[in-house]
Amino acid sequence: MDDGLYSELNTGLSKEERDDLETLIKSLQEDKHATDTDVSVDESREYIETIRGNILRISDMMLKFDDRIKALYEIVRLSHKKNEAINNRITTITEHLTGKKNA
Repeated sequence: MDDGLYSELNTGLSKEERDDLETLIKSLQEDKHATDTDVSVDESREYIETIRGNILRISDMMLKFDDRIKALYEIVRLSHKKNEAINNRITTITEHLTGKKNA
């Protein structure tokens, strides 16, 4: 996934989190159990536990990412609200100084 196309996308993840996610993705893509038919019960149980651990780690990363997105949304929302208030004040001052209302 680090082919240059996505390298400039800043997702808010730290380098360690991105590397961990890349490692998880590669391990899932290179999974040998997906094609093996002679797998013992113990190997299957270990495989399921490994997948479970990976899913928990990915879920935790996604929840952290979601929290960051919510914080970013709140910053953008408040910034937009502030800009609207400033624009309204500028419009009021301009109207007062020119003595006419803008359409």
